This record gives sequence, structure tokens and C-alpha cells, in this order.
Amino acid sequence: MAPAIADFWAKLPLELIERILDLLIDEYDQDPAYQWTTLRHVTGRQMRRIERHFWHQWVPKLTITLYSGPRCQIDFRLSNSTSNDGLQTSRARFQTLGVGLSNSLNKGDIRTLWDQYNFENRVAHLRLGEGLLNHGMTGGYIVNDTDIVDLKVEDDGLGILFNWRRTFDALLREEVMMRKIQTEMALDRKKQLVAERRWPPFPRIQRLALVKHFVLDIQMAKRVAVQQHRLKRHDPSGQAKLGGLTHESQHLHKQSLPSPLLESEPRRACCIICSRHTGPSIFEVVSCEESVVLSLDDWQQLSKDELLDLYAEAYGWNCYRCLGQENNIEWQQISKNDWLTVCGSSTEKLHTVRRWNPWF
Repeated sequence: MAPAIADFWAKLPLELIERILDLLIDEYDQDPAYQWTTLRHVTGRQMRRIERHFWHQWVPKLTITLYSGPRCQIDFRLSNSTSNDGLQTSRARFQTLGVGLSNSLNKGDIRTLWDQYNFENRVAHLRLGEGLLNHGMTGGYIVNDTDIVDLKVEDDGLGILFNWRRTFDALLREEVMMRKIQTEMALDRKKQLVAERRWPPFPRIQRLALVKHFVLDIQMAKRVAVQQHRLKRHDPSGQAKLGGLTHESQHLHKQSLPSPLLESEPRRACCIICSRHTGPSIFEVVSCEESVVLSLDDWQQLSKDELLDLYAEAYGWNCYRCLGQENNIEWQQISKNDWLTVCGSSTEKLHTVRRWNPWF
């Protein structure tokens, strides 16, 4: 903090300082990334306040999902038996009921899955604020395959311990980094379209153009950039492999990959989903769960009808991208119209939690 600002704060009554700090937290209650990466560093007192707020507010809103193949998802959440010791020790215990989620999965299987978790094999993803962030809008929460720091797995695999402070730090710093990359890429794209005289004159059409660019370019490119940054920090030599860059998600991240190794087990002949043994990469999860509409400036000011149209537009481009229809604009419009006419009210479409589905 600058000396002049520090002197100003020192002259204020303690009660007023406390009130100002409380209001700052409340003002950004929908943005834990800003709370953690910016507000937390205002003062030492604010850091302690923010961390206490996170322990009570955001740690219980964190879900860690372990994947067993393409169809089974096992959620771990803060244990009910967790005491406030985690605020002092930085250790949080998450647990799952585990058994019963799949007839073919037992405790030993879950433990084995955790044993496979490492930098090159991210079989678990983090979700923060599911159904809560961005006022509960569809695809409005934070999801990433950030490292679960200092992970310790209990013998039965149904409980885990990890450093929640360092895990949140990694998760939210990468979130802020992606926002900055996204802003820069969107601005560059707009400048390019203006220079080519292809930037639409009307705000509503501009937003549709940005949604297309977000889906087809920015959404995945920003995650590739963050993954590469993560790799440099983890292994400057570049020998390690990024677990998120899989062959199944290559149509999304568009990075060149070495030829896949021959699998020890034969694949089934019925379909690509039944024959798949691996869980989703973060790119596949994001393509299904994250809404690019909420990346638009001032989306909160838009009408429900325009929001529905933008969500449908994004869905159409996602189908165009995922189904290999890159040169078929008609398919994008067909998919968009399908989304608009499917069952469900507008409220359900705009406020729902949608998890990755291999049949999506």
C-alpha cells in the first residue's frame, strides 16, 4: 500500500475501517477471484478477513469431481465434521459418499483413481460456486483442472485432505489470468473486424459476433495459454506433458499431439463413447458447462429475450465446432433453433446447472 494511502487509513476510526472492508467484500460477493487476488492484499487485516470469509463462504461452495471413465463423476465436498481448525492450518477435508454412485465402482476403485492423479493426468476437476456465481446463470461458475495442492488421500479413497489456501490461490489466479487474456483477444478481434469494415453497426449484432468469436477462438485459446504457463512453472525444461491436452479434445484445443499409444484393452465397436476409457479433459468440460455469454460486458443489463438468443447462438456455434461442421453455417442455425424450441421454460434454460455429458 502506498505511504499516502496508509497514512490516510491510519487516521480513520477503527469502526469505520471495519465497515469499509465489510462493504468491499459485499460489493464483490459474486467475484471470489477479485476478492482473493486483489482485495485480500489491501491490508494484513483485510487478508485475515477475506480468508475467514472464504473459509465460511467459498470453501463449502467448492466441489472437487473425480472422474471414472467418461460416464461416472464422483463429487467431493467439505466434510460436515470439519472444524474451524482449517482456518489456522490451511487444511481442508473433503469427502464423498462414493459407494452407490456406480454398481461397478467400489472404494478400492476410487482410491486407485486418486493414485493416478498427477500433473500429467488430471482425473479431477474443481468447480466453484456451481449454481451460485453470476447470480446462478447457466454456466456461470468457475471450473478448472487446477492443482489440488498438498493432496493426501485417505485409505478408503472416500476422503481427501489438501491445502485450501494454496488451492484457491492457484484456481483464482488462473481465473484472473484467463480474464485478462480473453479481454485482450476480444479487443484484438474487434480491431481486426473494424479494420476490415466487418464490425456490425448495431450493439445487438456486435454481441452475436463476439459470442461466435468467444466460442470458436477465445474460450479454448485462453485455456491453452494458461495451461502452457502452468507447464513452464511446473517444468521449465518442458519435458512434462499437459494432461488437459488429450486426443479426444484435440478438436477444441487444436494443439498438435504425438500419435496415441496403443491401448492395452480393445475398444468396443458400438460407438466412440462406449469404447472410451478416459474421463473428460478440461476442454471438453468447458465446452459443455461454461457459458461465453457471461463474458460479454454488461450482460446483466440485457433483456431475458436477448440473453436467450445469445445462449442459443453460443449453443449453435458449439455444435458447429464439436460435430465437425466447420463449413456448414446452416447447421449452426439448425442447432440454435433446436435449443430455442426444446422443452423447458426460459427461466430453466437460463438458470440451470449442466454437467459434462459424453453424449452432448
